[in-house]
Amino acid sequence: MNQNLKYFLYIFLIYGLGSIVVQSYIVPFIEINLWQPEMVLVIVLFMGSRFGATAGSTAGFFLGLLQDALTSMPIGISALPKAIVGYSAGKVRGFKLEGAMRLLWFFLLIFVHEFIYYLILQVKLDFDFSYLLTHRVFPNTVYTMVMLVITNLFTAKTFSEDA
Repeated sequence: MNQNLKYFLYIFLIYGLGSIVVQSYIVPFIEINLWQPEMVLVIVLFMGSRFGATAGSTAGFFLGLLQDALTSMPIGISALPKAIVGYSAGKVRGFKLEGAMRLLWFFLLIFVHEFIYYLILQVKLDFDFSYLLTHRVFPNTVYTMVMLVITNLFTAKTFSEDA
């Protein structure tokens, strides 16, 4: 087992499972008007941008599946968008983006995740998709982006290439 795989598994266990715990127990306390940041997605984005497309999609799928198993949502509704976004974050890694451009890509990927998630969820709910877009997708995207920036302040060294 090479060193990069060991580090990926370590990060997956510590940060991935930790984000599931934070999403389950702490995020409900910082919820604003039914808008919640998606902390598991933040870790998936960081893992995809650090370890590549395959690792990002794997982490996204398994963390999304675990998140669905612990909630009352249908199994797989979080796994698919997180796997897609984890893969995309790994592909964006090849652009070697820094600073504001990297954050802009993260914002776009968070929006894609929320869009896919609520598009699938719309089948189960009886809301109009335009309502979900304006009242859930956009606010959750902004809130998750704010939490991504805050999380990045504390975990930048862990998810850098030099670690």
